[in-house]
Amino acid sequence: MDQRRKDFSYTSGFAPASPVFNRTNTGHQDVLDLCARFYADLTDLSLSSDGVKDSDMGILLAELGSTLDVCARRQDELHPGVLSLAHCKVPALHRNHTDSYEAMSSLPPSIAPENAFLLPMVARWLKPPLSYYTMVSSKAVAVLERLARWPSPLARHEQFPLPPSVQTPTGSFVIDDLLALGQDLINYHDLCAQDSTPMDTVASVMDLLLKSYLTRPWRTGHRVVSMSNIAATDRGMLRCRLGWEAVVGRLGSRFVFGDYHWQYTLEELDKVFPAPPVTPPESDRARKEYLDRRGREPWAASVRTPPGWFSDMHTDFAGLAQAIVHFEGEKLWLLWPATAKNLSWWGLQHPQPWIGHPSRLLEALDSLEGLEIMHVSDPCAFIVPPFCIHAVIAFAGSSHTCVSFAHAAHWATAQAGLEFCKGLVRNPMYPANSAVELVEKVEHEAPLWEKVMGKKSQASAYLAAWKRDTAAIYVRHKNRNVSSV
Repeated sequence: MDQRRKDFSYTSGFAPASPVFNRTNTGHQDVLDLCARFYADLTDLSLSSDGVKDSDMGILLAELGSTLDVCARRQDELHPGVLSLAHCKVPALHRNHTDSYEAMSSLPPSIAPENAFLLPMVARWLKPPLSYYTMVSSKAVAVLERLARWPSPLARHEQFPLPPSVQTPTGSFVIDDLLALGQDLINYHDLCAQDSTPMDTVASVMDLLLKSYLTRPWRTGHRVVSMSNIAATDRGMLRCRLGWEAVVGRLGSRFVFGDYHWQYTLEELDKVFPAPPVTPPESDRARKEYLDRRGREPWAASVRTPPGWFSDMHTDFAGLAQAIVHFEGEKLWLLWPATAKNLSWWGLQHPQPWIGHPSRLLEALDSLEGLEIMHVSDPCAFIVPPFCIHAVIAFAGSSHTCVSFAHAAHWATAQAGLEFCKGLVRNPMYPANSAVELVEKVEHEAPLWEKVMGKKSQASAYLAAWKRDTAAIYVRHKNRNVSSV
């Protein structure tokens, strides 16, 4: 670990008058360098024997804030989801957090001792810094209390260690991937409006992410954000050579990765893997051929969340599974399989707002079947099956990277999920943009299933019928979406 003296001085060599949040200014790189230095210091403190002390974190964030605040900050329009919280009353989920936790210190014998590891997690959400995230802290405490009182041992989702030959990723690899994106726009999520995916420059989103490490209770208007779908590049995550084949191969040999072509066009790949500063014209064809080959490699992307992040119940993709490598921070995952009972209940939640009522996750704990939990703190790998309903609670700033894939062992589950998707698309109340995105996802995923199951297989015939059944509805939703713009 780097043993350099931690003076946390970020202001030296930084031009405070630079309008760094103007998308066309030359101070863009200054902010990225500043964020990279902050992240390196934060990582070093996290890896130290004493961990991150409150005093160090306070100094770290104060220095960072004083540097960024002198910049000419562009005034972003707040998301409706943030503004609306000022006029909403979140129902109390229990009488008093402190009383609730103290009552749990003497659990009755009927409570499974295997679930006792959840008790310290409840305590951590009752004090800073996690208690500062007031918009989700009540829900997190209520969910953790319910799990700790579970009458039987909670099933654990399988996770396995990374091979010794693999270079374990760190947050610096994610930073390098972001630097490779330059001034491209990237998606991010707002904790108060998780159903929207706005876009902004890398520098602006990094600024929001760093300020998501709260040092005082959250106030209306302060945005807490996470980043997802950070494309792996040669400069960053791809250097680790994580060996996804070994991870997915645990299920058997019949699988196909979701490749870059599934997510990016050739022109977009050109942004993900930028050309050297000087590229002779005669090299252009070779470069496009290189990008085309890269486009058929597994599409890997990273996710970065701040502490206090609460990913409410959701599913990813349409019919694909995910192989995930967790390499930083600490999270608790709650996962439910795509059974008929679970999908039927999940269908009742649509087309309601994505986040839903604060007690919806508590209702799910009582209503759904097959719950598995997974506590991750050390680097590890795991698989999320197709259409797996899941929620995630972050106890620290955390990162993971993942690839999507189609596996023969998952086809029956994927088909059940696709039938559910067809029902959503047919629902006239379902948002038009979500319906269009859902159909397009299935169309992108279909070739992967044809590769793994065969072009003349039952899976191929089902997907062809699925597209025929939704074609007219898709056009109707597409027209609705365009007319509403």
